[in-house]
Amino acid sequence: MHVHLRVPGGEDSETMETGLKAAIAGGITTVGTMPNTTPPIDTPQMVSDMISAASNLGLARCMPVPCVTRGRAGESLVDFQKLHEAGATAFSDDGDPVHDSGLLLQAMEAVSPFNGVIIEHPEVMELSGGSVNQGVIAGELGVRGIPECAETVDVVRCLEIANNCPGHLHLTHLSSPRSIELVRSDCFRSAGVTVDVTPHHLILDETAVLEHESMAKMNPPLRSFNSRSELLAMVKKGMVDAVASDHAPHAMIRKRQSLEDAAFGIVGLETILPLTIEVLYTESGMPLLQILSLLTKGPAQILRIPEPGLAAGEKADIVLYDPDIEYSLYETGTFSKSRNTPFFHRRLKGKVEAVWMGRLVYRDGQFA
Repeated sequence: MHVHLRVPGGEDSETMETGLKAAIAGGITTVGTMPNTTPPIDTPQMVSDMISAASNLGLARCMPVPCVTRGRAGESLVDFQKLHEAGATAFSDDGDPVHDSGLLLQAMEAVSPFNGVIIEHPEVMELSGGSVNQGVIAGELGVRGIPECAETVDVVRCLEIANNCPGHLHLTHLSSPRSIELVRSDCFRSAGVTVDVTPHHLILDETAVLEHESMAKMNPPLRSFNSRSELLAMVKKGMVDAVASDHAPHAMIRKRQSLEDAAFGIVGLETILPLTIEVLYTESGMPLLQILSLLTKGPAQILRIPEPGLAAGEKADIVLYDPDIEYSLYETGTFSKSRNTPFFHRRLKGKVEAVWMGRLVYRDGQFA
């Protein structure tokens, strides 16, 4: 439900075809694509063009998530109704928060009539500006850190707004247990805000930066061991609505730099299923169907699209998954155009063998 395809403008990092092939190889049949592109996705024509381009490829479906503000500039709102008529149900300025609280409130009100959702990237930029988590590792490396309060302070702002207006607000890629604690607290529960977390924030902590350097640089950053453990416990308790890849491909020229200069983000479409199952099922003993719901039903409900399932006469999306195959992306290769991930050499267990979308789309590494 949270994917950066880099189209248009970032085709040196990912194309529509490579990104959607990576999605299918990861068992994903619908992707919600973020609008921090060049130019940003903020017109009905861009939305319909992306949907058509994906349809013509015959791979995963593309569900564009256009901007909240025109050009992602944070100054004026897009025409939500026209974007909805073009096929959009969710809207985001992801990569940045909607800084103007008045605009965020107006946006939530504007999408309410058609049951749309605003996906907010919670971050106070004045408190951010670093490269890794603010803590021991930042000190060891001598780089500026990003404190958890850069996220949690903005979470409070968003919750207060959601508590006082109609419309659905979704907070994405939360990294701080305090953020989820606030969302689920008694004073904000009635706001109905939903949240997602990423596999990398569940399976890694800030020490991964020592081994993988800029390949483990992401925003929000990997947090402390204790924060990672608390986040994992909250997912097990059912306090999170979805797990999202935050697939963020970058050409190596933008990642093979110093921590301060390297781009934020890692690819994640082809690793989301094995990593999520590893950390939540194998490591934590969470029921498998509950885990799969976080990857399927949860995102579908948030994005306002039909929930996946099997029904007589319907063209079903089906993934054939072998939980016992062991491999690494280094050995098998990846369909994404980019390789920026700390998991590239990691031994993975569990692999997508085939995907049907009413017809066979993918099997044994080949696309039909």
